[in-house]
Amino acid sequence: MSYHLDPDKDRNEAYAVIPMPAELRGTSGCWTGWWTVTRNGVPVRHYPPKDHDFAERFATDPAYRQQLTNKKEDV
Repeated sequence: MSYHLDPDKDRNEAYAVIPMPAELRGTSGCWTGWWTVTRNGVPVRHYPPKDHDFAERFATDPAYRQQLTNKKEDV
């Protein structure tokens, strides 16, 4: 699966969770198993292997995304 924008993809399904693409991992093995959340094909957030459930929640729950945004503003 590519993380690049797919013009045929439904725009209403903007978020997707994919394994971190090799071109984002580089040569280091420390990123193996990480998850990437994409929006319209563009990587927006990365999660470690143990947090796949949080990656799925970020991709499917607008209220959760808003909650994370509010936390950053409060800091």
